[in-house]
Amino acid sequence: MDKNKILAKFNIDINDYNNKLEKILENKLYSYDVKNLLLSMLYKIENAYKDYQNVKIGVPSKKDYIENILEIIKEKALKIFIVKAGTEDAKSLEENNVLYKVDKINGEIVCFQNEVVLLKALFTLDASNNEFKSLYSYLEEPLNTVLNIGKIDSKVEVIRDFNGWSWDIVLREIESIEYNFIYQNLILQNSKSQMCNEIIKCAIKQYISDKNNTNFRKKLEKIYKEKEDRLKLFENKKEFLNKITEEKKEYTRQIEKIDKILNDSQLLKEEYYSRNAKLQNKEKIFSVSYLVGILNDERENLLEQINECNRLILPKEFIEQKERIEREVEFVDSIFNETLEEDIIQVCRKFLEKAKEKIDKINEENKEELINWIYKIRYYRYIPVNCDGYIRDIRDLEEDFEKIIKQIIRKAQNLKIWDVFTEDFNLCYKVIKEIFNSKIINLEGININFRYENKVLFVEYYDDTVIENTMKMEVENVRIKKKVKLFI
Repeated sequence: MDKNKILAKFNIDINDYNNKLEKILENKLYSYDVKNLLLSMLYKIENAYKDYQNVKIGVPSKKDYIENILEIIKEKALKIFIVKAGTEDAKSLEENNVLYKVDKINGEIVCFQNEVVLLKALFTLDASNNEFKSLYSYLEEPLNTVLNIGKIDSKVEVIRDFNGWSWDIVLREIESIEYNFIYQNLILQNSKSQMCNEIIKCAIKQYISDKNNTNFRKKLEKIYKEKEDRLKLFENKKEFLNKITEEKKEYTRQIEKIDKILNDSQLLKEEYYSRNAKLQNKEKIFSVSYLVGILNDERENLLEQINECNRLILPKEFIEQKERIEREVEFVDSIFNETLEEDIIQVCRKFLEKAKEKIDKINEENKEELINWIYKIRYYRYIPVNCDGYIRDIRDLEEDFEKIIKQIIRKAQNLKIWDVFTEDFNLCYKVIKEIFNSKIINLEGININFRYENKVLFVEYYDDTVIENTMKMEVENVRIKKKVKLFI
């Protein structure tokens, strides 16, 4: 079939990004099914992006989002294979209970025929390493694993949860609900450069709770014990100084050994073979010259360790180092001894505290920002926490959400963003809080009808002219408008 006919089949604007895709596909050896799936995927993104952008404030522009995908297809996706369930080609995926497999080195994707799965595979192919930093370097690898998985789940949300006319969170298709929760909090708190301890702690706790990560848990337990032992040394300064002196001697011996290897080609070869004999194939050192670089890096690190020892014997450095290790021990201890539920609540409260501060600063000049926060808080309440519920279902956060929603109501009415349909603020809160449970895409289109009969107030919520929800409550002597377009 002619490519233009394929594009027309999906009702796609040929003059837009699809022209770019067409040029890319001309140089690819993808099968007809792969090309069709790519076109279908981009069509779904095009169809859903406006709703996605409306519901989830702060996402990239559609242009940037799609161009990123096209760049991945062009530069990194060298081979894409679609497999069908039950076939020999799908055996590897089915045995590992996964929907796709990505080989970054060879630029290869194997996946089932599904747009969401293919999009996830493309973003996995593009995923960078060591993007997120932690105060403690030994936490960075698991932290990046958690956040990169969560990041991919977040990025495919546009076609996973939006179909062009509704917003429906498909929990079963989220690879890791827990990791997604952590990443969503990271981007909503806009704290990538200075990641808060609550998010790091929650991420590591989630990581070590996975039975596949028991080795890292053991490593962390070992580090914790070493830090505790180090801290005890500070209690006896003489013993501490003796320990530092011994460490300096050991670092010096290691430097002398490296220098000896670097200056003797035979020893260098022996070191090369000795190290490679202990490494798995994927970890082996490429060449002797590459080993020279490794040894030089190790030498620089040892010199830095000696400098650190020299700094530690200075009175000021001694005190600062002791306080730093105390904080580190306390932090790692909290990873092992605080419950995951406590961490989740701390992360949420951190976000809500920052949100309240920012909402409080909104005035007439930037009142459009308040509309963004209405959407953000609504979206935040619908971030999944586990397979059974969302942030809005956490009972310990009910009071926190009540405070911020009441803050928004007062601010929105004062700035004449929302109609004041009753002078009874508590009644107003009961009516409007349901907006934050609504999945109406465009909140500005909400209409509310009120009917009062026999001390019962009936509240009907409309998405423009289509009724979405009905609520009733018992109230005394209510004075309220009969019909309201909430946003003025």
